[in-house]
Amino acid sequence: MNKRETRELKITELTIRELEDGKRVIEGLIPFNQRSEWMGFYEYIAPSAFNKTLADGSDVRALWNHDTTMILGRVKNNSLRLRADETGLHIECDLPKTSYAEDVYNLIREGYCNGLSFGFSTIKDRWEIKEEDGREVDVCTLLEVRLYEVSFCVSFPAYAGTESEARNIRSILDDISKIRPEDLSEEEKLAIKKTLRGLDPEEEHKPAPSEDTEAGDPTSAAEEQERQLDEFLADLRGNKE
Repeated sequence: MNKRETRELKITELTIRELEDGKRVIEGLIPFNQRSEWMGFYEYIAPSAFNKTLADGSDVRALWNHDTTMILGRVKNNSLRLRADETGLHIECDLPKTSYAEDVYNLIREGYCNGLSFGFSTIKDRWEIKEEDGREVDVCTLLEVRLYEVSFCVSFPAYAGTESEARNIRSILDDISKIRPEDLSEEEKLAIKKTLRGLDPEEEHKPAPSEDTEAGDPTSAAEEQERQLDEFLADLRGNKE
């Protein structure tokens, strides 16, 4: 199952317009063929990356900071419009008349935030080892993705080398795969499980109920969760060998 990921484009500048009828519009661009910041690898977006999303007429949403309760626009009602050309994916969003949309407009206008982020899952990519800045590094080119949402006023950069909930999935799993379950406290195990669920909205790694686990038995439930975690970490290590 393809995992959902997010990227914040620090190279993107958002623009805002207020029309004569009072409508407020945010515009942004996801550029093609431009190198990302260092994420343990470099990433490029191919001009073909969003073709399927556009062809399918997918109901992409515009959100404030990836918050699904704060919708700023959507393709379905034409308040969010997506268009691709040789430079990138052009995004245009008519802001609704809500208090949080007013906040977004003011934050952008006053220069508090001007980044654009997008949430997607990879359908097809290409990995290569290339020489970048005088050294050989892994380079990923996103050839085709399924775009789920675009976000304005994102709090943490996903393309920068910072600790955030939008850290690159591959590096997170690599870190987790080095952990020995017996070295973890219960709080640390819980944190790992929450991280895994956050990486996968469909909760692929959520521990499945066990037929041997009695309802309402906290000891059996804890043992079952630990067994599930141990199996997952073992699988990760096995896949890396």
